[in-house]
Amino acid sequence: MHNKLIIPILALTLLVACGWGYSQYQTKKQYEINAENQYQRAFEDLTNHVGNMETAMSKALVAGSFPQSIRLLTGAWREANACQTDLGQLPLTSLDLSRCKMLFAESSAFCFNSAQNRLLKGTPVNEREWGSLRSLRDQTQMVSRQLNNLRNDFYNNRARWLQVDRMGTLGASGMATNMNTNKVTKSFLMLEDGLKRVPDVQFQGNNLNFVPKPTGLTGRDISSRDALGIAQKCVASEIKKPIVKYEGLIKGSVPSYMCSCSDPSRPDDIRHLSISVRGGHVLWMLGNRLVSKGSLNFDQARAKAIAFLERNGYDGMEQVAQERFGNISAITCIPKRNGVLWYPEMVKIQVAEDNGEIMGLDAVPYFTFYNPNESMTIKPRYTENRIRHFLNPHIKLEKICLSQVLDEMYNKVPCYEVACIQGNERFLLYYNANTGKEEKIRRVDPYGNEIQ
Repeated sequence: MHNKLIIPILALTLLVACGWGYSQYQTKKQYEINAENQYQRAFEDLTNHVGNMETAMSKALVAGSFPQSIRLLTGAWREANACQTDLGQLPLTSLDLSRCKMLFAESSAFCFNSAQNRLLKGTPVNEREWGSLRSLRDQTQMVSRQLNNLRNDFYNNRARWLQVDRMGTLGASGMATNMNTNKVTKSFLMLEDGLKRVPDVQFQGNNLNFVPKPTGLTGRDISSRDALGIAQKCVASEIKKPIVKYEGLIKGSVPSYMCSCSDPSRPDDIRHLSISVRGGHVLWMLGNRLVSKGSLNFDQARAKAIAFLERNGYDGMEQVAQERFGNISAITCIPKRNGVLWYPEMVKIQVAEDNGEIMGLDAVPYFTFYNPNESMTIKPRYTENRIRHFLNPHIKLEKICLSQVLDEMYNKVPCYEVACIQGNERFLLYYNANTGKEEKIRRVDPYGNEIQ
């Protein structure tokens, strides 16, 4: 009897296994088709945007009127920004395309600055600017030709992006891969090599490689032993008796000590900290514990973040934005002194929603722009009532307060922050407190996060 049942059972098991295997095959095949289509769409967008950028630059070189010049430079700026986004969506992370990325970034910065100078100052393009624009246009033409040749390879030789994706995965896992054997990667490597042979474009207002010098790192230089004590104190409320280890010295523009603090009762709960050599300030902290779903709401997470900041010497901090990543609340705070919001001195805190622990801290902007020697007040030349006359009549005003923001060149600008509503959307407008100029406009969600 049992022998008679074995064969049908085995047959049924085999049938189920075959069905499951076929289902998995179909799912994998559909995933590959979708991934290939997404990569191909990003490549098509990149090719088109590079072509549009080259066209706008070429026209700007011969434009003789201010309106045309501004329109074309603004168009090239938008296309350059789109190129940066498109390139980031392609599976090329294993390739060094730094020069190609720099071209798009430089083109964006140059066109934006030039259009702004035309619009605000009314100055024509001088010989130096014209030469810089021509150089950027020539490099963009080189990129456009290479991308169009590669597009033909996709159409005629059926090249596939998934092959590039797999090569990148193998390279990331440590397996040797020769990028020159693939037509797609070889084409981008040739493009990168060609751009590296061209001299860098120098132009006024190019702040791409500009790194602000930190002004908030006060105090004497500390030793690595001092750093261990600072790290232990920073995590004291999260880990009662941490195992503190010194990981090494990070050299660079801001030398810092790397330390780690682990919980003896939870070996997988580790905090990594970067502590500045000058003054012993905690620049950033990051935990790697897996955070499970919790019950903390935004208000409770905010209270935890503010309490942590107060314990660590950040007084008068006010939340300006809050968002959720998984089961972690990311809270952005800035100081409020003498009624002024100091946006450059930003601190970001990550709070675990399962138990309220502080999982992350980013205080680099704070120590970069906080300057104890600067005045902690703003004396505006324009009054609040005068600023009100500049406001669009179609907005619903919520409040106006003094603030400090950064411009594109990292200069600190005293402003009036105007919180308002238009329709169902919320905006923050910034008017220069000394000139009345509208410096920037931010569209934000109900939690203060900027909507691009």
